[in-house]
Amino acid sequence: MLEPNFSESQLQQAVNSAFIRLIFEERGEWVFANVPSLFDEFVLGWDSAFYFPWLPHPALEEHEGCNFFIQYKLSCELTTRGAGQWNDWKEPYLRFKIPHSTKGPDNRHQDDYHQWERLKELANKNYPTFYATNSTLKKENLKEISKDGSLLCKTPFLDVRDITQLHKYVTFTETSDFFLLHSEIEKSPRLGNDFIFERLRETRKASMSESNRLLYESLKELAVNDESWQVDLRQISDSLSSGSDVGKVWLVRSLLSGFIGRHIGAQMFWYPGRG
Repeated sequence: MLEPNFSESQLQQAVNSAFIRLIFEERGEWVFANVPSLFDEFVLGWDSAFYFPWLPHPALEEHEGCNFFIQYKLSCELTTRGAGQWNDWKEPYLRFKIPHSTKGPDNRHQDDYHQWERLKELANKNYPTFYATNSTLKKENLKEISKDGSLLCKTPFLDVRDITQLHKYVTFTETSDFFLLHSEIEKSPRLGNDFIFERLRETRKASMSESNRLLYESLKELAVNDESWQVDLRQISDSLSSGSDVGKVWLVRSLLSGFIGRHIGAQMFWYPGRG
């Protein structure tokens, strides 16, 4: 098994910087990469997170006000026929492990899926939640593709929202356009930044009426334990159900914007699409 000659934190720093660079080039905005302490990461589940104001997902206060999440994993390369997943690829492949290894009460190593469970909670609410891993084992190559602006294109991203089962390993090859998730085989698209941002662009082009509904549903989930949120949301619910003409849609949009300003302290942006 061949291991990369750089750390997970090195990959994290490079990819975070690439996201900041990309957003600035595309939108002229500087975004901030939130990186929690190791203690906080255990609670949150992610390594890095951003707040992108154009997404229809409200900022999550308990997740440092973010709505886009990344967990970084280092992949090693397996090159021999005796490797665990060789028969699935029949060629050298890269692999990372989803659970952490921890020592149990009997002092034996066991798989800990706590981090995965936190990520899946976010993904189940439809928040953009990704594993990001390396496609190279050499730090010099990582530096080169960071410098020439192609790092995000060459970084494999796995959308946690696409995963339906519990798995231990994720495998892929340098040229594959998909991942295999093991033990029970599940196939999932391998996403580069083009795919990720295309998904975000598609979301951004949703009609205002549909965006209002999705945002309301997300806020409703967050309001379970807050009576003041529930009172304000009832007014929005009444307006949502009262009609779909242009005036009503804009009224709901205004109510949602005011709600987010009062309860979350953020501004709501909407970029017109079709419908």
